[in-house]
Amino acid sequence: MNIHSLLPKLLSVAMSWLDAGNLRTKVYHLRDKLEIAKLALEDMKRMDDLKLAKDLARRTLDKL
Repeated sequence: MNIHSLLPKLLSVAMSWLDAGNLRTKVYHLRDKLEIAKLALEDMKRMDDLKLAKDLARRTLDKL
């Protein structure tokens, strides 16, 4: 096996692992943000006296 053909493949595998790790971290971060947004909308729906804001929060939660 030629070292010149092996080196790019190894580099590609290493970069792929790094990209997968970064993507996983981004997904976890977005999931956490979504949970915070859901909690905020649930609080708005439960506590707000304005019918419009309560209705908007409920509709948004239904879409999630």
